[in-house]
Amino acid sequence: MSLLKQSNYYYITDENLEIPLKEQVEMAVSQGVKIVQYRNKKATGRILFEEASRISEVCKDRALFIVNDRVDVAMAVDADGVHLGQDDLPYRVVRELVADKILGVSTHSIDQAIQAQDMADYIGIGPVHSTDTKQDKWDELGIQGAMDIADSVDVPTAAIGGIEYQDLKPLSKSFDMVCAISSVTQYGDPSENIKKFESSFKKFKEDRP
Repeated sequence: MSLLKQSNYYYITDENLEIPLKEQVEMAVSQGVKIVQYRNKKATGRILFEEASRISEVCKDRALFIVNDRVDVAMAVDADGVHLGQDDLPYRVVRELVADKILGVSTHSIDQAIQAQDMADYIGIGPVHSTDTKQDKWDELGIQGAMDIADSVDVPTAAIGGIEYQDLKPLSKSFDMVCAISSVTQYGDPSENIKKFESSFKKFKEDRP
């Protein structure tokens, strides 16, 4: 759990990046990232298991490894935790299945966040902005709207959804972690962008009152 407290930039694997998943994660961890989520909405169970196994090896003793949605895959590869959306298995049920693992829950409103914090080890909040990476049915919150949700709970929080570099400083006032996919992996050097997001968000957090 100590790595969760040290986490700043939350890396989520990008299926659209030409760099293989294992190399993506190696790149992220080498730049100081302390939490990695494997997300693949299209693959079969076998492929999910094989990819998750490879990523788990990279993260071991270096970063937390979280599997998106699939509790079975998370347990099969002994991941550090699982992340659930509002339409996935009920997190109260999953909490009993993964009692000793980290549970993250995506939330989109103050009510959802308050309900989730009793079971979740951390809460994802978004979308801050609309994004092409994930077609979301939830309305864009905006920076202040996302911060209002983060301020309503007492567990670690991660901002997600269309986040750009200029959003990091204001978000650091309320958030413990920040996720960004397209702005990090799709423009420029992904490795340098990861380093920039990780180090900058850490500094902004350290400088907040």
